[in-house]
Amino acid sequence: MKHILMVDDMTVNLEYAVEVLRDDYEITAVKSGRQALVSLRERIPDMIITDINMPDMNGYELMEAVRSDPRLKEIPVVFIAVETDRESEIEALKMGAMDFIKKPFEPEIMRSRIDRVLQMAEQKKELECFAWQDGLTRLYNRRYIERVLNYTNRHDKKGFFMLLDLDNFKLVNDNFGHIMGDEVLVRFANVLKEGAGPGDSVCRLGGDEFAIYFPEGRERNQMQGIARKLIENVAFEINDMLGTGCDFRVTVSIGIAEKPKDGKNFAELFSAADKALYFVKQNGKGGYHFHNDMEAGKSESGEDTLPNLHQLTRQLHEMGDERGVYQVEYGGFRKIYNFLIRCMERKEQNVQLVLFSIHDVDGGGLERFREAKGIETLELAIIRCLRRGDVATRCGDVQYAAILNETSFEEGEMVAARIQKKFMKLLKDDPMTLTYEIQSMEKIVE
Repeated sequence: MKHILMVDDMTVNLEYAVEVLRDDYEITAVKSGRQALVSLRERIPDMIITDINMPDMNGYELMEAVRSDPRLKEIPVVFIAVETDRESEIEALKMGAMDFIKKPFEPEIMRSRIDRVLQMAEQKKELECFAWQDGLTRLYNRRYIERVLNYTNRHDKKGFFMLLDLDNFKLVNDNFGHIMGDEVLVRFANVLKEGAGPGDSVCRLGGDEFAIYFPEGRERNQMQGIARKLIENVAFEINDMLGTGCDFRVTVSIGIAEKPKDGKNFAELFSAADKALYFVKQNGKGGYHFHNDMEAGKSESGEDTLPNLHQLTRQLHEMGDERGVYQVEYGGFRKIYNFLIRCMERKEQNVQLVLFSIHDVDGGGLERFREAKGIETLELAIIRCLRRGDVATRCGDVQYAAILNETSFEEGEMVAARIQKKFMKLLKDDPMTLTYEIQSMEKIVE
């Protein structure tokens, strides 16, 4: 049964309205605008019917208060006034009232107008639901999250904006088809909904890019726990869905921005979270990063520093359940892991680990389209220069790692230099540079 809040300073009018409507609606009757606001704090009705001319707070002032409250602003409001008060009727409709009921009440006309307004309000909700909803996943869409964040900007409230992107999703479409790709996105959306709370906004921005806004009430350590859990659950759910025969793994990379520290509106928070997400993608995928951590980690020149060979070897050597910054594709990781184990059992062998990194010619970062060109060129150079039995895997958007079997340190440097030269030749005129670090496996496993 629909709930109506009835506001009128005349007791006789309230009693008559309740008598007419109580069989079809649940009625809360109050005698002033201020009493109405108290009632609205306790319960939100489906409609407000208010007299215009009341002492202390009139109907117009009540409507202004309702429209200024985000919880109440969508409630349909109907005004009541005497039949001869045409100016009040015109003013009420200008303010956004859904209808105008004249006194004295005609029961059938009153019920008919209320039914029509409630039906219009229901249709409006349905249309808004379609307008703010993603058709595939039934999550909120980009327009909705923009609206939420741009509105909260006015109140300077704290919160966290999380940007999520599926790693290797293109391989799902390429290997299993777009129908399976859609099913993966729906499963991904369900994992996100389960990981978020009732007051959090989960949305799909487009493609395999999703976002969650966590309003007040979360601390940084809680966000870390949420991010880890999402990474774990996504990896399990999606890869379980693809089956054990799949030769690659789908993971999720997460960038996190804090409001208002990293931004106050959607554009600012999205930009900050996107930079943090890009950092994760660049450094192995399948992890999370806070934007302010990335800012704090910049070098004195202002440029982000790429992970070095020591960090890579530590991550490979510590192989626990925790996914670090160098989480690589499953097939490549498995090869590296098994190869490392064999090398450690046969220490007399000469094995070199090489980390290649692509930079702009000035030593800075690259635009995304140039990164794609650079990593593809490096992959081709490595394929042409390495021997059968060597292992190479992509570590991020601009880095490649290679294990050189039965190779001395000096020979490893020659191979790395050859790859460097081949890279520059294949790249032609694009101003990129390739650097490398090399270390003997014997030192890594000591």
